[in-house]
Amino acid sequence: MVLCGIAFCVFAAAFIVCRKFLTEGARRMLLVAVAAAFLGGVYGLTAGRRTDLLSGELLERKAYGEGSYEQELLLKIGDEDGNVQKYSVTVPEQRLTDSEEKVCLLAAEKELEAEFPGENESVNCIRKKVVIRDRYQDGKVEAEWSFDPYRLIDGSGNIVEEELDRIEASDTTEVQGESDVDESEGEDTEGKLVTARVVLSCGDSQMTKEFCFQVYPAILGEEEIFLKQLHGLLEEAGEERGTDVFPLPRAVGTQPVSWRTAADYTPEKILLGGLALAVCVPLLERSRRQEEIKKRARLLEIEYPDMVSRMALMIGAGMTLQGAWRRIASAYEEKRAQGCLEEKPVFEEMLITCREMESGMGEQRAYERFGDRCGLAGYRRFGNILAQNLKKGSRGLVTLLEQEAAAAYEERKNTARKYGEEAGTKLLIPMVMMLGIVMFILLVPAVFTFQI
Repeated sequence: MVLCGIAFCVFAAAFIVCRKFLTEGARRMLLVAVAAAFLGGVYGLTAGRRTDLLSGELLERKAYGEGSYEQELLLKIGDEDGNVQKYSVTVPEQRLTDSEEKVCLLAAEKELEAEFPGENESVNCIRKKVVIRDRYQDGKVEAEWSFDPYRLIDGSGNIVEEELDRIEASDTTEVQGESDVDESEGEDTEGKLVTARVVLSCGDSQMTKEFCFQVYPAILGEEEIFLKQLHGLLEEAGEERGTDVFPLPRAVGTQPVSWRTAADYTPEKILLGGLALAVCVPLLERSRRQEEIKKRARLLEIEYPDMVSRMALMIGAGMTLQGAWRRIASAYEEKRAQGCLEEKPVFEEMLITCREMESGMGEQRAYERFGDRCGLAGYRRFGNILAQNLKKGSRGLVTLLEQEAAAAYEERKNTARKYGEEAGTKLLIPMVMMLGIVMFILLVPAVFTFQI
């Protein structure tokens, strides 16, 4: 951990001081080294907190209830020249004394008594969920619950209303059967007495606690009572035999009810989805056209130096301006017909210019229109150079084209450098995502170690 801290300080200082003098690759290497040193230090501060022995042969134990952990150590057998091997030691949690265990059990009993009623008034009137937990005193004491009747309270502490209704109905029947003997001996059917038994365990010590509480039906509102009665009527209708229809009740108590099939709004949803998609289509189409325009401009920018240098080479070899133009365009057309080349915008525009001249358009006007169709400043300048030299003559045209080609190649280098920097910037996003993933992989086990 100390080594990682020192490395982080050194690499960070080197990056801050020397970043202006380093290449892009060296800066990225330094950034990766800084990130690795930082992550190593974080891991050392979290997961590696128990890597040192205390007083030679002592390991720190976790507090009672936090569990045991595994510690990797180096075991040397014999003297200084003895065999050294890795050995994994299971360090158990601390153990409490008998008196400490009894204190925890008594504290857990008080905690249980205070929490058990939950939102209810007291154990004498339980209408809502009760609080039962498997552990108390921050996990030091384990609890095992049981109830009598066991079906009345579920494992989460909720009252099972159906079971309460069934028990009440059974008790009511028994009371009515005994009413002829002594009406005063009937028991209260509004609630049910439940006995709870919980065994508390802490280490080797145990304590059993029993207590009783009275369970009453939940106080229902008008809507809840209505829905409960409706549910009962539907259950009764479902129990009828020998019929192929399911009758729906027309009244619940004194309130008449009517039924109708729920409307299916799926067609409307499809329509709205289609309208939303229809609104998005022009936007997507516009975005696609803009991308195509940008791609075409990028290709024209890349192909410009090659086209100008070819024109300079052929005119310098003695060909006329129109002849050189047609020669380049026809060579491209032949290779395209053979499938040897992909479509290139600049040569497609040259073919259009050839057809315009064949149809009777003036050569000067055709070159100017070529520059306008390409749309870039370099092509407009090239078209003007050709148009002006048709007026003044071809003297010095080769020199101008060579100069234009040299300037275009230099501009192409700058453009390639700019695209490279943009690509490096775009790579920062996946690099940051990878850094986040690495930090997640390192920190999650450390967090789980804290929780054990």
